[in-house]
Amino acid sequence: MPRAPHEPTPEARKQVEAMTAYGVPQEDICKVIGVSVPTLMKYYREELDTGAVKANAAVAQSLYKKATGDGKQSVTAAIFWLKTRAGWKETVVNEHTGEDGGPVKMAIEWKSAE
Repeated sequence: MPRAPHEPTPEARKQVEAMTAYGVPQEDICKVIGVSVPTLMKYYREELDTGAVKANAAVAQSLYKKATGDGKQSVTAAIFWLKTRAGWKETVVNEHTGEDGGPVKMAIEWKSAE
């Protein structure tokens, strides 16, 4: 006997969008919803396309609020934001000098293979 066509509910749409936002693979979403991958793609295309974007926007909004706030997390959030969004980076400069600031001297020692 053939199965009845899938009918998406508002709850299922929210669940698919949330699982997509959390990075759950489509095959696993199908197991939870009880549909095949083609059926998931047919009925939940918008949720699959926008779930991760909406989650990233919500996290970015939260980080932005922290970075521009006065709390104890604001400095860390601001540094992270500037490194990832504004191209800032930490640099380390290592300078090597020899004795009394002179050039580095290298010595090669040869050993026989005996």
